[in-house]
Amino acid sequence: MAKDNSKKRKWTRRAFIITGGLAGTGLVVGVAGNLYMNKAVKKYSGIGMGEGSSLNAWIRIAPDNTVTLAVPRAEMGQGIYTALPMLIAEELEIDMNSIEVIHPQPDKPYTNTFLVTQKEPNAFKGYTMMEKVYTFIGIVGTGGSTSVPDGFNNMRYAGATAREMLKKAAADKWGVAVAECRAEKGYIINAKNERLSYGELAEAASSIKIKDLPELKKKEDWTIIQKPIQRVDIPEKVTGDAEFGLDVRLKDMLYAAVRHPATIGGKITGINNQIDIEGMRGVKKVVLTDFGAAVIADNTWRAKNAALALDLAEDDGGNTGISSASIAQQLTDILAAKPLATPEDEGDVNTALSGSGKVIEARYDVPYLAHATMEPMNCTVQIEEGKAAVWVGHQAPFVVQNAVNEISGIDQSAILVHTTYLGGGFGRRAEPDFVKAATAIAQSMPGTPIQTVFTREEDMRNDMYRPAVASQFKAAVNEKGEIEAWDNMIALQSVSNSSMSRVMPSMAVKPKDDIATTEGAMHLPYHMNNRRVAFGQLDLPIQVGYWRSVGSSQNGFFTECFMDECAEAAGKDPYEFRRSKLDKHPRFKAVLDKAAEMSNWKTPLPENKFRGIALHKSFGSIVAEVAEITKLGDKEFSIDNYYCAIDCGQYVNPNTIEAQMQGGIVFGLSAALYGEITWNNGQVEQYNFPQYDMVRMNVSPTVAVHIMEVDEYPGGVGEPGTPPAAPALVNALAAATGVRERSLPLAKQGYRFV
Repeated sequence: MAKDNSKKRKWTRRAFIITGGLAGTGLVVGVAGNLYMNKAVKKYSGIGMGEGSSLNAWIRIAPDNTVTLAVPRAEMGQGIYTALPMLIAEELEIDMNSIEVIHPQPDKPYTNTFLVTQKEPNAFKGYTMMEKVYTFIGIVGTGGSTSVPDGFNNMRYAGATAREMLKKAAADKWGVAVAECRAEKGYIINAKNERLSYGELAEAASSIKIKDLPELKKKEDWTIIQKPIQRVDIPEKVTGDAEFGLDVRLKDMLYAAVRHPATIGGKITGINNQIDIEGMRGVKKVVLTDFGAAVIADNTWRAKNAALALDLAEDDGGNTGISSASIAQQLTDILAAKPLATPEDEGDVNTALSGSGKVIEARYDVPYLAHATMEPMNCTVQIEEGKAAVWVGHQAPFVVQNAVNEISGIDQSAILVHTTYLGGGFGRRAEPDFVKAATAIAQSMPGTPIQTVFTREEDMRNDMYRPAVASQFKAAVNEKGEIEAWDNMIALQSVSNSSMSRVMPSMAVKPKDDIATTEGAMHLPYHMNNRRVAFGQLDLPIQVGYWRSVGSSQNGFFTECFMDECAEAAGKDPYEFRRSKLDKHPRFKAVLDKAAEMSNWKTPLPENKFRGIALHKSFGSIVAEVAEITKLGDKEFSIDNYYCAIDCGQYVNPNTIEAQMQGGIVFGLSAALYGEITWNNGQVEQYNFPQYDMVRMNVSPTVAVHIMEVDEYPGGVGEPGTPPAAPALVNALAAATGVRERSLPLAKQGYRFV
């Protein structure tokens, strides 16, 4: 294998796995005993760690007192390289500045069971059957805003167990009772104020077994959790030392650029000018794979230009008839047809709609959306003598191993995954396509590391898009302002069926069972006397996938805008109308009240200023947002302020939560204002950011964030800021213009934002 010359942290990922459990090099510890939480693997030592005293793969304490923490969740800007170490450091009694963070191999203890079970880990009830199954499979991934919910208890117990092992080792050395020892800032101190560093105790501690789970610190004793901590990845990113996938540089590395079929579902059948292209300067090889044609060259620029010059023979797969117009018609037909499923049906909606209440109807639409990560898809692969090494920013390293194994046939135990920083994920970097393409290309030149890149144009035109969705509403509101009936029919492609068919086909749900389709549309907190939510499936060869906040990203827009329409029909203030229906949900009401308070909702605004409000729960967190805008012209506005209140239960790093709310709002506004992928003749019409714009600094609002103090199990924060962003703005626009916009993006409706 080629030598890795890229910039590294003090400990490489491979070194952590290989040397972590060897005698004399330090302590590797997680939690011992049969009781340990949802990732219990008895005396697990990690692949390549050898026999001996290592217990687990989360914590390594070296003789020089360096504490290395394995964080098996991808750092894609959400601050997880800081949040999970904070949980460990709190119980281990170490300073955050003494920690080295690495991303380990995708081994079974690192399974994200919360991602697949959506259940709070319970240390004292042990290891559930489903958790055992998922851990056996080894679903090691980052997504669904689950990293903190998955690790909140687990990582604290990991730190606490290590602390108790170190205390026992020190007590044995001094010949005193463990109760006479305390842990403090990387040292064990006894009653005489004698001290031993963790590094001095690490080797002895590694042989100590802790049978029972230690007691965790009480919330009032926390010194790190819930304190604002600077993210550990920020200095590297400021200095340029951070390694993203595109930064990887290896000895004798080559570069590849890919051309996909022009038509969705098509196939490249041949290359008409291969000899000519291979004669171009810097070009090493032209290859045709099942994933497209590729040019391998001595730099990315030459590979890209040569790939653009390829003369390709293609089979369009019979999909040239796909267009945005035809898709819109199919969605309309589905709304009028019998539902595929009706997962929520309470009361008698039909009778209530035919009663004496005022009936309102509306249809909402959103288009396909690309992920448009700032760092285009890329993956570096080297294959040699039955082994593979991969350098990639990916949300799920187990998917990387599976993809490389599928294409190359190399055993997963011989596939090493180096997970770099991710230049944006949003669900796109959980997909296997770019890894499979890179593997197939690397196979053509064994022994040579090849970095495969999808150019921005190839990336945008070959994404796994958020689906186009149509949502039809019908509601009855009585003279008291009560919602007598709420009827919602949705039409779209199933995201979970499409994505999981690529990622893990054996676990792909049928469209009728896809809970992502109605998340954010079902189980709304508002009191309604009768309610029904149904949906139908759109079948197309267009690949759709998980996009930041998934079903809530569109259903939050639909439901919160239609709630405003119900409020208008009842002649009620939008905030008061919502509030009147939340008596059985005090956490929702408290968040709504806080956002209203932050925005001075009850205080009249100056002339030409308007507000809109939205409330939504996703990924275990409740978020309310108020958008404040200024009308500058007929359809010209400035977006001045967003006021955001979030209840995410017990939180870890308030700095991260504030940043995620700000980023989530801007992400949602980009989609609401500009985002749209359109189709013509079976092809995507957008190529790059000039056709797929984003919110710039001059348009971006000032965002104020308040974190509610709630003593409940943590929810996620990476995605919940996005769903309320669009409806808060659209509701403000309706207040300003008297016109209800029901189709996004707003720029397509003639709006201009400055």
